[in-house]
Parts: sequence; structure tokens; C-alpha cells
Amino acid sequence: AHPTTMLRGAMAMAAPNVRSTFQAGKGKNPPLVVLVHGLESFSGTWDGVRERCASSSQLSDRSPSLLTLDLRGHGRSPIGDEDTFSPAALAADVVACAREHLQGDATRTTFTLVGHSMGSRIALRAAADFPDAIDHVVVEDMDCKMRTPPHAFDHDALRQCELTGASADEVKAALMRAMPDVMTAERCDGYIERGRIVEETDQDTGVKRWTSLINPLGYALAYERVLAVDDAALAIKQIERFAAMRKPAPIVHLWRAPFDEPTTCAAKDGLGGVEWILRRDGSSEWRIRDCVFQGAGHSVHNTRLEAFTDAMVALAFDGVDAPDRKSVV
Repeated sequence: AHPTTMLRGAMAMAAPNVRSTFQAGKGKNPPLVVLVHGLESFSGTWDGVRERCASSSQLSDRSPSLLTLDLRGHGRSPIGDEDTFSPAALAADVVACAREHLQGDATRTTFTLVGHSMGSRIALRAAADFPDAIDHVVVEDMDCKMRTPPHAFDHDALRQCELTGASADEVKAALMRAMPDVMTAERCDGYIERGRIVEETDQDTGVKRWTSLINPLGYALAYERVLAVDDAALAIKQIERFAAMRKPAPIVHLWRAPFDEPTTCAAKDGLGGVEWILRRDGSSEWRIRDCVFQGAGHSVHNTRLEAFTDAMVALAFDGVDAPDRKSVV
């Protein structure tokens, strides 16, 4: 088993081959928004947001540039060095990708960062480690509570899992063998339905293969080293301290489903819960927003696509959000 001690700070800047997709914005000098997916997901979860920004007539005169990426061990990004897999390393990857797209832009040096679920914990770490690079950080339906892994993961078995096969059933069977208690038949069928097990054609040979964009080892590392630790709560405290010292401090926005929504991952009470986050108000400079999207599920950006995307555009361009503690209807 790997240690769960976290690398904090900007020391873990050396990124593996992180795959990203860039979509240019519209309007005069469009801002950059970086979108970070959650556990058991990949950059394709943002396709609806990307499509609305690209095609919506309501956003025709302006939409932000969008950068979506696959975190280490997710989608098409390799895991890299397992020993450096940490919130700090993943956050440094995100900021490095964003800065690459900001190079040569003399008018913009900062960006808006949106993280869904586990990805919001990476976003908070990025905001704490690189506060001068990020204007706003959106925590989409997540809290800062430590999550207990469902069981001890067999890393050796997960490393041996084949992510490609001749058929979807072959890939599905490999995932189920590697992580039988988590990746059930029903869950893997969901991967196929949602485009997380995909058919591809090799451009050189013309042979069709099926590929899983869910990597069981990446799932395990992310659970153990991002969700099961207190790093997100520490990041919140760091941002608060920056504000108290009147240093650059990103504004934190909690965009979430209602507390009574069964799928929500934003717990209300307890250490690291939403109410705890909102009480981190040790300075008059500390700014945080709590916005509820009525009718949304855990994936707010998919269940309330139009409201979420429009709010994201307003935040990126104008720095405005739904009123504090008010619902987005």
C-alpha cells in the first residue's frame, strides 16, 4: 500500500502527460474557465457545457474560453509516478495546463476554476497553492469532509487491469475482476451508456478496440489520497488566511444541489461540511458564496445545464454570482 501523506504546496509541478482540450471563447478578450471533473469521470462530463457555450444563441456575443482536462489516472491521462499522486500534484497539473493557454496573453494572467465533486478538492488546493492565478473557484456539490474508502484496494491487482479489449464486454469483465466490490455489472453498464467505455478505431491499423476511460487504479489513488484526507479543509483555511492578511484570495463559490437531494455529495453538518465551510469567516476580507440549484442532482452541470452554464459565464465575465445563500431557480 502507498502512504497517504500529502505533498502540499507548489513543489509537485512536474506533470505527467495530462491530456486537455481547449475551446476558444467568444466576444472581446474572453476569460478562461478551467473545468475539472470528479472521481469516476473524465473531461467528457463537460461536453454539455462546452456545447452550450459554443452554440447557444443567448451566449453568441460572449462565452469564455474553456479548458477541460483528464486528471492523472483518469480518461486518457496516465497515472504517472504513483508516489507523487496527491492533491498538490494534481492541482499543479491543472494550473500548469491553464498557464500554458494564458501564455502570450498580456491582458489576462488569471482564470476561473470550476471543480465538480472530487475535482473541487483539487480546485481548492490549486486556489490555496496558486492564489494569484485564480480569481474564482467553484466547488460543485462537494464538501471538505474526509471520506472513508469502501474497502482496502489491492493496488497490484489494479495495476494489472487491462483497459482495452476487443469488445465492451471484455473491458467490462476486466474492470469487474479488478475491483469487484465497486465496479459491478450495473456500474460498468452505466459506463458504457455514458460513454466512459468507448469504441475506437486505430488510425494506423483500422482495428476497432474498446477502451475504458475509467482506470481502477486511478480511482483507488484518488479515493485514498484526495477524498480520504483533510487536504480540502486545510486549503479552505489557507485561503481564509490569505484574505485575513489582505493577500490575493480567490472567491469561493459553493454551487450545489439541495441538501435533501439523495445524490448530493455536499453534506450539511460536521467538520468539513457546508455549514463548517461557511463559518470559515475569520476576516472581513473573506468572501464565500453558497448557491443552491433547485432541482439539481449531484452533477449540477448536467442536471441543470442551462442554469449552471449561464451562471458560469456571468461569473467568468462579470464576477457576479447568485446572491449569497439564495437559490438558483
